[in-house]
Amino acid sequence: MRLLINVSSIGPRSTGMGVYAAHQARFLRSSFDCDIVAAEGADAFGPALLRAPAAHALGAGRGAAVKRWLWAKRQARFPGRVLYSPTHHSIRKADKEIITVHDLISLRFARQHPLQHLYFKHVLPGELKRAAAVFTVSETSRQDIHEHYNYPLDRIRVVPNGVDTRLFRPAPHKQRSAFLLVVGAAHSHKNVDELLRNSHLWRHRYQLVIASCRGAYRKHLMEVVRDQKLVRQTRFIDYASLAELIDLYQTCAAYITASRWEGFGIPLLEAMACGARVIASDIPAHREVLDGHERLVQLGYEASWASAFTWLEQTSAGSRNLRGTPVERYSWERAGRMLVDHLLEVEPSLAHSLKTKWTESVGKIA
Repeated sequence: MRLLINVSSIGPRSTGMGVYAAHQARFLRSSFDCDIVAAEGADAFGPALLRAPAAHALGAGRGAAVKRWLWAKRQARFPGRVLYSPTHHSIRKADKEIITVHDLISLRFARQHPLQHLYFKHVLPGELKRAAAVFTVSETSRQDIHEHYNYPLDRIRVVPNGVDTRLFRPAPHKQRSAFLLVVGAAHSHKNVDELLRNSHLWRHRYQLVIASCRGAYRKHLMEVVRDQKLVRQTRFIDYASLAELIDLYQTCAAYITASRWEGFGIPLLEAMACGARVIASDIPAHREVLDGHERLVQLGYEASWASAFTWLEQTSAGSRNLRGTPVERYSWERAGRMLVDHLLEVEPSLAHSLKTKWTESVGKIA
């Protein structure tokens, strides 16, 4: 059996799934003699056995998901292949397939993802039955998949996200500025409204930057900002480039997320790796990833928010020791090695296509 990596749904602009897919695809290509299915224009993945139209990728606009599904149905079979997808998007053309379900947010918040909600409700159950195994990014999502779909826990394997500390790192030469940072506020479950409703706790000291914020939810937040008389204190950024995002992490007073649900939360790690303080909603994924570090707030409780901002004012975000923190625990190298181990457990014959450097190291990830 030969490994085939399916990243055909990933476009050029980074999303949480896109970051995960890019790192895992690169790691697998360095570990196996394998092939890849990628979207047109997604050159970061390297040479591809097959290219999907760019208009089918995530973020390509209305109808992209349906076009992607129809395209996948038209493809020829890939005999003798194990197809690994770092997303939940299947092609159904390999002898064995492994998909990655990052979270079930579209099931929990149906109105903000109507088409994806239908996919997760009516199509994904069939994909799960066909899959040789399901990978996910956290124990929180593992339990969620098991409970919603009654999928066997022993067939759900956790391969977490990571953070690249070569890119995301503190910048001691830069000064921390008096602004709070929110990243990835494209949908209502991100719950930025609650931070704005509690602006009386922070507006006297901080500005607010809301990055990667677009669409209908941005329009809604702009109305809330006007109602709260925060227009002069709030800056919206449609899409932050990697360099811009790193600079924001390195200079903010704190990164804040009030999300109602997540499968993991990559920005938590990125912000911490850049030396920023973190205030996060007290939900299962954040408890799992932060593991007692930083500050959690109970949603709906003003006193909890007040306590968090008191903590922030009493805590210096200067030079920080990141040893023993989630930044050290969640590396892309470790996630890649875990992925290789789990792939070999699901399909041992893939060992024949491992590159030389792996022959003595497989199975040694703690």
